[in-house]
Amino acid sequence: MTIPAYNEEKTVADVVKSTLELHPEFEIVVIDDGSEDATAQRARNAGADVVSLPFHCGGSVAIQTGYIVAAQQHYDYAVKIDGDGQHKPEEISKLLNPLINGEADLTVGSRYLSVDSEDRSMVKEGGRVFSSALVSLLRRIDVTDVTSGMRAWSQKSIQTLLPIYLERRYIEDSVFWIVETLLAAKKGLRMKEVPIEVYPRKYGKSKSFSPSAMLVYPLRLIATMFE
Repeated sequence: MTIPAYNEEKTVADVVKSTLELHPEFEIVVIDDGSEDATAQRARNAGADVVSLPFHCGGSVAIQTGYIVAAQQHYDYAVKIDGDGQHKPEEISKLLNPLINGEADLTVGSRYLSVDSEDRSMVKEGGRVFSSALVSLLRRIDVTDVTSGMRAWSQKSIQTLLPIYLERRYIEDSVFWIVETLLAAKKGLRMKEVPIEVYPRKYGKSKSFSPSAMLVYPLRLIATMFE
């Protein structure tokens, strides 16, 4: 399991500990994205392995680093949750079960299949609805939450997607999950959404959905759709 984290010293240890309590068999790798605080040390103390990037590279690079770890370690499955405490570790099984049962190659946690999600800011909500609707309309992919970062992959998915990412090198953080959804569909990977609930962020601010990022988000999304 991978947990990308940037300056999440207040929450990352709790995320690691609560996950290990539920799944002591997991190998947890925190991808420390050049944090300037005690994120890496607190993750280690909580029981995680840590891969520290040399400087802050951004979410997409941290996520792809997690894919590289999963590929090198030959994990049968990989799960990604955030280090800020918004994702619920008790819902990890929802993501893994369709993979284990052979129903999907890639699973996505959808906040729109659950009516109880607490993460309902107006800016984020508008961006998610807009992007999911556009992807569904133009690419005919049945998806409700294309920007969700709570995901799980089979080894087949990792082996299919990772070479493309390594060749492409950089994908802007705000559209990374949209790019992945489109790539997965193009490569014939079977995707399945499962309902999840998301907690509001307790500390700090979102790195991907700042007001300045949201101003140019529609343009980035449209450009991505027609690449």
